[in-house]
Amino acid sequence: MAAPKLIDNHYDGPQKIDRYDLVAEIASGGMATVFLGRLSGVGGFRRFVAIKRLHPHLAREQEFVEMFLDEARLAAGIHHPNVVPILEVGASERGYYLVMEYVEGDTLARLLARAATSGNRLPIPIGTRIIVDMLAGLHAAHELRDEQGNPTELVHRDVSPQNILVGIDGQTRITDFGVARAASRLSATRAGQLKGKIAYMAPEQAIGDPAVDRRADVFSSGIVLWEVLAARRLFKAENEAATLARVISETVPHICKVNPAIDPQVGEVVMRALERDPDARYANCQAFADDLERASLAAGTISTARDVAAYVGGVIGQDIAQQREAVRAWLARSEPSQTMSEGVEPHATVPPGLASVPRARGSEQSGMVASPIATLDDADIVEQRSKAPLIIAGAALVGFVVVALLVLLMGRGSNTKAAPEAAGSGSPAQAAPVAASPATAAPAAPATTGVTPTAAPRPVEPASEAARVSSFHSRPRSAPSATPSPGAASATHAPPQKPVEAPSGGSDVDLSNPYR
Repeated sequence: MAAPKLIDNHYDGPQKIDRYDLVAEIASGGMATVFLGRLSGVGGFRRFVAIKRLHPHLAREQEFVEMFLDEARLAAGIHHPNVVPILEVGASERGYYLVMEYVEGDTLARLLARAATSGNRLPIPIGTRIIVDMLAGLHAAHELRDEQGNPTELVHRDVSPQNILVGIDGQTRITDFGVARAASRLSATRAGQLKGKIAYMAPEQAIGDPAVDRRADVFSSGIVLWEVLAARRLFKAENEAATLARVISETVPHICKVNPAIDPQVGEVVMRALERDPDARYANCQAFADDLERASLAAGTISTARDVAAYVGGVIGQDIAQQREAVRAWLARSEPSQTMSEGVEPHATVPPGLASVPRARGSEQSGMVASPIATLDDADIVEQRSKAPLIIAGAALVGFVVVALLVLLMGRGSNTKAAPEAAGSGSPAQAAPVAASPATAAPAAPATTGVTPTAAPRPVEPASEAARVSSFHSRPRSAPSATPSPGAASATHAPPQKPVEAPSGGSDVDLSNPYR
């Protein structure tokens, strides 16, 4: 799956759309950008959602705004486990937005692309289950009625692998009703304008027939099923014009000739869905799904939702784990103090699906993803941050002590230099020079140039032999004063030692997609 682009929250905190925090950018298209959002509530309530925001430059285009609102209004009325539900629609300073259920998984298009890149193909039983579940959700959309109980005559018009989401829970969901046709739409398609992906259009839709109905979605679903079983594209050509010509007029190759491993009964179901005459196709997606499931069960070529979950976890499990860790780190940066004060375990703030990943520190496991991963513990991050003030205070205290010692040693050095000067006036007690420490030798030298002390220095008490030996061994040797007493041996000045500086701390797929 595509790696999410986490949104920076270091300086101003999380960015928001109304009451939703924006965690990461999931995808972006020509009309809108989809974000991973988080809704927080009382008592530690958190829910992760997908937020689809209309591009700001389209907010003044009435046609795009109406299409956007139509998608929200139509999809919000569909309640089915195989349809991505719309939870909310709103407008903010950042523009119009839709709030949808966050599905942790990947699109069928990327699953097919991964299989093709690795030299394999999507297993036929897995692909058949995905299409059967998708057809169930599509049929629920076709059956949608308005508030008066009248059929909305909804047609998706953009059934394609890019709009089929396969969750890590094994459920398949149809999404993106942005170009759906319905009798109650605010916007209308202009004559001669095509909406949807040309390579997945029904012939009547490709020629701009205004009377397209749900059977156009049956044909589009048949194209997707054919490509899943054949592991190659059906109508896609080098450009859109050539693709359109193939959709309108080219004969569809029989699936059993393309892939002899396909059961003949399953092949007949596929080819009936791809009839160019709408009256010869299945009348609705439910009839299509029933025949496909019946023929596949007889041939033993259909799996269960649990099998789909295991397959998806094996294919994108590592990517899911990396995404979960990135989100956990983002949450730790966004509110570390709240995580600690509430006593909430770090993994409790991730989406419900994310909590199913096995963690290195004992926590719950779902078993969907077999390989455990090491997690970034939010409590460790908070603990490290909480020690920072103590470290700064300790460093300040050490610096203060060092400065005080330097001042004290400089004062003692001045007294030491004054001793030889006093010895010249005949004071026998000051005849022996006292060695100055290297730390005070360099700063004291300029003070003896042209400066005469105004007060008589205190006489230095004669030290005992033991004290002299102790002083000699405990202090590094250095040069005596710049004006030694007469007869005293001259010493060479030792170069001042530079303080040792503390080392400064250092700063801490894309997959080729033929279905894009």
